Amino acid sequence: MAPLLARGYVLTYDMVFVPRLELTRNLLGLDTAVARAVPGDLLVALASRLVPADLVQKLILLGIVVAAGTGAARLTPTQRPAARAAAAALYAWNPFVYERLVMGHWGLLVAYAALPFVARAATDLRTGTPGSVRRLVLTLAIAAAASPPGGLIAAAVALCVTAAPPWPEDRRGPARRGAALRDARVRGPAPGGAPDGAASARVRARPSFRTTLPRVGMVVGVALLVNAPWLVPSVLRPGGVPVRAEGVAAFASRPDGPLGTVGSLVGLGGIWNAFAVPPGVGSWPWLGGLAVVLAVAVAGLPALWRRLPAGAASGLLLAAGLGLVLAAADALPGLGSLVDPVVVHVPGGGLVRDAQKFVAPLALVEAVAFGLGVERLVPALPPRWGRAATAGLVAAPVLLLPALAWGTAGRLAAVPYPDGLARARAVMAADPVPGAVLVLPWHLYLGFPWNGDRVVLDPAQRWFTRRAVGNDDLELAGTTVPGEDPYGARLGPVVAGAGPLAPALPGEGIRYVLVLKAADWASWGPRLAGLDPVLDRPALALYRVPARPAEVRLPAPPAPPVLLADLLATGLVLGAAVPALHAGVGQLLSSGRNHQGGRG
Repeated sequence: MAPLLARGYVLTYDMVFVPRLELTRNLLGLDTAVARAVPGDLLVALASRLVPADLVQKLILLGIVVAAGTGAARLTPTQRPAARAAAAALYAWNPFVYERLVMGHWGLLVAYAALPFVARAATDLRTGTPGSVRRLVLTLAIAAAASPPGGLIAAAVALCVTAAPPWPEDRRGPARRGAALRDARVRGPAPGGAPDGAASARVRARPSFRTTLPRVGMVVGVALLVNAPWLVPSVLRPGGVPVRAEGVAAFASRPDGPLGTVGSLVGLGGIWNAFAVPPGVGSWPWLGGLAVVLAVAVAGLPALWRRLPAGAASGLLLAAGLGLVLAAADALPGLGSLVDPVVVHVPGGGLVRDAQKFVAPLALVEAVAFGLGVERLVPALPPRWGRAATAGLVAAPVLLLPALAWGTAGRLAAVPYPDGLARARAVMAADPVPGAVLVLPWHLYLGFPWNGDRVVLDPAQRWFTRRAVGNDDLELAGTTVPGEDPYGARLGPVVAGAGPLAPALPGEGIRYVLVLKAADWASWGPRLAGLDPVLDRPALALYRVPARPAEVRLPAPPAPPVLLADLLATGLVLGAAVPALHAGVGQLLSSGRNHQGGRG
């Protein structure tokens, strides 16, 4: 992360932080846009009122790496620092982290970093540890606030850990226990000559899902509430969240080496975008190192099974297995033909798109098992070789993927925004006439010279006080995935024409036209005839539409149920956070008094 800590913004694909994100209805999911960043963008907007937005971004990026490693180390059931360090290294340093960082999926990485803490809280809930419910609420809320898919993945992990067998013993009431005891006496001694008392003990201690059911219901309820801020507007969005069949194939997991799709996913790679694959992944040296890491992880699985509370290990393995199947579904015989109908026609099925993200639970299991494997294998070596082997295994994730170092080997950097964006914002904010701003060139992702030609999502969508309307279609190699914004779809035919834009824009509610000087921006000059030039800077040009724009109303989710969902989720999180904060302050004050007393 060192190169990213300079002042400026790290802009890559979907990661677009701006100096001041406006507090609009869109941040609550009450706009035409799909609630993909609800409520994460709202939290970032509020935080940037207290701390400069570029520092907020850097704290998030640093927090991802630190929290991911810390969480994996704490989840690993061992007291050996080397084993915990190995687990931390593998979980925080792998192709999944590299690819999602390059793609700018910071919200998903925040949920990924929270996943070990979710698993730990669910394990504690299973064993009845005090405070486990509060920790589960807070960790699930962090995952859900950062990323809708990440929130669902975290909820699935918590549910698997809580519900997986073997279940706790069924402590039944006296009447039923007496009936069971009589039945045991009638049946006689158990095979092997066990006395009646032993038989009755077995009856009393019979595992039952009934004792786990309340905890499972609690996990489901908490998951629904903390995910409600994005789930409710998505469900109530007019027309739902449209998903086209073109996007299913475009976002399916891809092989990044000779091991195929499943093998790539087991190696925590397999993302659909070939430009985001780390250099060297899939090569024969990489495969050899991966084989060593996986062998050590397999050696640690028995210890994982023995040391975690009964059922917690099986729940983690279940979550990892289900995630792998979902991630590889498009490439698996019998499942590939089911993916398209589920994603396109089943409500919420669009979350299965970009399925490689579902290997996150597998990454957690591999990391914890790898740490336990290091603990198991190293003592078998002579002491002189043991220290070297320990150091080599702990460093193995870094040695396998050196490209993640130094800002993904220089692919990412912190850059300042051009001054023209701030000037354009000020000009449009001072104009009392309402209306949106049309953004050209008509592309969703652009490479800008001031950003080192790195491809990034159109930043105008977040920069201005006015609604910015651009192309929502995702242009990929060989195909285009239709967008989901009805305003962009409405303006598409206007922009696709050949004549001047000025006559049609007032009727579409457009007050300004912003031309970002990237790609084919110069070709739009003839079509801007009739517009009033307002600003011309090296990075952009701004034009005003002479006629007053009409008011355009687009369907949006109803506000009352969305706001109610926000209030319920906020109340639940505050109800869990305030006691934790109070206890932490109390411990701090008590520690201070004890320290002063000791000095006295």
